[in-house]
Amino acid sequence: MKAILLVGHGSRAKEAKEVFIKVSRELSNRIDKKVYIAFMENANPSIEDAFLKMKEEGIEEVDVLPYFLFEGIHIKEDIPDILRNMKDEFDIEIVFKRPIEYHSLIVDILIDRLKGEGICI
Repeated sequence: MKAILLVGHGSRAKEAKEVFIKVSRELSNRIDKKVYIAFMENANPSIEDAFLKMKEEGIEEVDVLPYFLFEGIHIKEDIPDILRNMKDEFDIEIVFKRPIEYHSLIVDILIDRLKGEGICI
């Protein structure tokens, strides 16, 4: 079986985790694979916890999809190091996908945000 692991940075803010879960549910509704979630820090489950659950549920292959805008240190070093350990420990085939980076839809989102209300500082 093949699955998706959506990895976010994590935040202490409850609302941030709620939005991330909403994104993961919508992704799950649009694709034909089970979607698991994990966070780098400040929230649970961790990547390690997600892999444990995937292994328990019989997942043999996983596409790891980072919910990050850019290739920072987490994308270049931290997550790949964790994934190498998970591959060795759980014998799961892993493909690490690219972060969001530039996409024209991001500009559409920004234009949409300009149309909405803001907070006066």
